[in-house]
Amino acid sequence: MFRRPPTAPPPAPLGIDDLEVQPRRPLVSRHNLLWGLGIFAAGVAWGMAVAFADSLPIDLGFIAFVLKVGVGFVFVIALVLRLLFRGFEVDRVALIAVLALGGATIGLNVGPTVVPAETVTGTFTFAPSVPAETVTTAGALECEWANGHWKIGAVRTITPIEGLPTPHQLTIDFLRKTVSLADDQGSNLAAVGNEAFVSPPDAPPRGAGDRSGALDLFLLQVGIESTADDPNEVRARFSWECPGPPGS
Repeated sequence: MFRRPPTAPPPAPLGIDDLEVQPRRPLVSRHNLLWGLGIFAAGVAWGMAVAFADSLPIDLGFIAFVLKVGVGFVFVIALVLRLLFRGFEVDRVALIAVLALGGATIGLNVGPTVVPAETVTGTFTFAPSVPAETVTTAGALECEWANGHWKIGAVRTITPIEGLPTPHQLTIDFLRKTVSLADDQGSNLAAVGNEAFVSPPDAPPRGAGDRSGALDLFLLQVGIESTADDPNEVRARFSWECPGPPGS
């Protein structure tokens, strides 16, 4: 009897079976150790840069956005490319990610920051013309110096605004250009934009960093829970005076 010789397996497509498998370099070596230290140091530098950018005034918030989203996106793409074109070495890619993110975490905690925002107490006057015959309110004001103490970022009335159906609190955000006059019942009158922050021509010039000044407010009701008794419109002259930043 004759035995049929074994059938040879079909050739692999594209001749992949002819490729020689390259031996893996050892994970622990002087070369890899230097690379690991460099990746860790870069992560620390990245975290410190993000910590500093987060502490900057809101006008410079785009710097933090670029550092977080832009650099993070490039880092993820680099990891994916290394995974695809360097032999699908999952362990090495994971180690790179751990080193970079670990360094970034340390950098976030030790990175430099500008002087944080601080609140001081000032005074205000709120003299309404609409609704008619509404009383003038004067009292204490919270003045928040922005990060870096470069200007007043926001003011909030401590003394309630009287003369309306319910006591309201006025909040003016000089950085985001928003004004809000609200109570606890759902009434909220607001104004947004540069036009709401133009000083009246007969008012004294504003103090350095907006620490003092006056605004003619024109506020419209935007509270969805407001009632028929709540005012639809409030017009008033608001004047404020804030002390300098702490330590000045």
